[in-house]
Amino acid sequence: MGLLDKIAELFGRKSSAAYAAPQGPKKPLSKQVYEGPADTPEPDWAKELPRASLLDACAEHAICKYKLHVEIKRIMSTRRGFDGNLEAEYDGLAGGCGALKNFGLAVAKREGYIQPYRYVDLNHIYACCSDKFRRCPFFELAEGSEKDLQNRQRRI
Repeated sequence: MGLLDKIAELFGRKSSAAYAAPQGPKKPLSKQVYEGPADTPEPDWAKELPRASLLDACAEHAICKYKLHVEIKRIMSTRRGFDGNLEAEYDGLAGGCGALKNFGLAVAKREGYIQPYRYVDLNHIYACCSDKFRRCPFFELAEGSEKDLQNRQRRI
């Protein structure tokens, strides 16, 4: 509050702090892992498998034309915990493909983030990569871009 605000208060004008809108918790500006639907059931082929062989099985059962690469990831955030160590943003199986690498930024910007998605979680792999790949936002953007390119090449 400045000197002019104090003088204005003496003459009956309310301070500008009273007009400030309440602010809620801020949304983080970056998220590296795109999370699939939380209610995705585990497929039949994954139920009998041990966790160690799930990496190879996910890649084998992927029906999307973009090659899926699955690995175990521990992604650390930039926030520090009470003990001074970085907090884990994601810990588990994560995958990536060519469509994700090319269009991760476009999907992230649609959702209000400023950094691109680099990985997808296991629920997304079960729901989209192995079952209904046309529901994947990265696949949709990649296919749309490919069709635009083919249309431009036909015109030439």
